[in-house]
Amino acid sequence: MLEVLNGFLLFYFVILCSISALVPIIVKPIATCFAKPSNEERNLLATVLKLKAEQKLISIKDEFAAYSKLQRQIIKLENQLKDASQSRRTKSLAIKGSVHIVLQVTIALMIVISVIWFRREPIVAFKGNLFPLMSILRYPSDMPNAISTHIWVLVSNISIRSLIKPFV
Repeated sequence: MLEVLNGFLLFYFVILCSISALVPIIVKPIATCFAKPSNEERNLLATVLKLKAEQKLISIKDEFAAYSKLQRQIIKLENQLKDASQSRRTKSLAIKGSVHIVLQVTIALMIVISVIWFRREPIVAFKGNLFPLMSILRYPSDMPNAISTHIWVLVSNISIRSLIKPFV
């Protein structure tokens, strides 16, 4: 019923469409590599934990002044830690967005250039007659009952995205 005319292009476009659909999943590990906590953040966290441990050893009733002094230091360091964390999250978001856009544009350009380059190449051909759809499916190829690269990319992209949608 179906004859593969160009297996290389068939798999090439399926792989490109798959990568295009998987970009949101690919971006996450790339962005986490660039947005790790800095040494300053780690040192602040260690200092806060050390001060909290010291504070637990002090009785609030007996040594209120020392306890309050440690509490103010802890609050100050926690605010610095919060600011550093917020800055890191903002940086991570910017990196995710940039990487996502760069990957999508690169893959889209590859698909568009490939479709233009191989526009007259049929990918698969049906053995039967597809009269009402024949001219749409084969455009711009001249082979009857064939599916052109344009239609193959469209069908591949829609089907792969609908299959991957539950996982993304």
